Amino acid sequence: MAFNYKHYVPILKGKRAEFPALGSLHSKNGITPLLEVVPSADANTVPRRMANQWPSDVAYFIDLLFLDDPDDDVVPATGQHPVRVCFAEVEEQDQVAVPVTGLSRSPGYQSAVQQVVSQQGNGLVLRLTPDDFEDADELEAGLEGVPGLFELEIGEIDLLLDIGSVSNSSAGTVAQIHRANIDLIPGLNEWRTLTVGASAFPLSLAPLVRDQWNPSSRQDWRGWRQLIIGAKPPTRLPAYSDYAIAHPALPPEGRATILAQLRYAAADSWIIWKGRNVFTEGFDQFYAICQDLTGRPEYRGAAFSWGDAEIAQKAANVGSPGNAETWRKIGTNHHIETVLEQIANLP
Repeated sequence: MAFNYKHYVPILKGKRAEFPALGSLHSKNGITPLLEVVPSADANTVPRRMANQWPSDVAYFIDLLFLDDPDDDVVPATGQHPVRVCFAEVEEQDQVAVPVTGLSRSPGYQSAVQQVVSQQGNGLVLRLTPDDFEDADELEAGLEGVPGLFELEIGEIDLLLDIGSVSNSSAGTVAQIHRANIDLIPGLNEWRTLTVGASAFPLSLAPLVRDQWNPSSRQDWRGWRQLIIGAKPPTRLPAYSDYAIAHPALPPEGRATILAQLRYAAADSWIIWKGRNVFTEGFDQFYAICQDLTGRPEYRGAAFSWGDAEIAQKAANVGSPGNAETWRKIGTNHHIETVLEQIANLP
């Protein structure tokens, strides 16, 4: 399951659109998705949905961070713990999934992960966040304790240094933060894999202008690329992770106003169309959005991805315009194919 820097770890919310976006990829090579279980879903939703979309012998990561109760000190964790429920389904589906944890998860969460690691034998992903890098000594002590806590060799642990939202940072700053964080990792070359993650996608579309394309810079991608091919690369080159066309924060619960929209990745930016309320202006707006996109230089053509083929169909007014879930699926699939192509073409 080890991989080098020419690899992609998209961090995706385990909502309905994300699974078929993965399932429709041309190839499952060079990618290890990390799925976050959302609070509104059952703990076993991710492996159940992945069963229809992902090869059972290709590894992926599952993080149940949103289901962790910070006060959970029930040790050992029972079979009803969300992590145990989730990975029982992984076993049921005969999948290769790796549990994700962090340094500050509850004792109950860590206990459940220990049990899964021991039973399934696929190792562990350790996901570090900005808080973990505030005190270098604490970080070093925390990292040195992890192999013993989970009864693993350091070479059975994947390291993900996730700096979260960087939507207001320059690419140079993103590269600097990644480099500084990597420098704080003891035994850098001993971990099974090393990945850095960030998200430059805007938190809200509210500031964007309606009925036109709004450019938004992919500083997460540009920062990583600068880190890898710049003048001072780190001693171990990390793989790339982003949050695709989403912000790291959980989307608000409840019925929101649904706007016709499309989030489309280009080389160094996204172009985002923010349309109008579908309940007053109709879902058919999406046909015109796709027609507009197919006339632009950013459009990659119907053969580039499943999402682009859908855009071409809708630009020709073929079939239904879809809904918010369809549009997220199209944008996510196109984004992932774009990143995979960009990584493959790096030196």
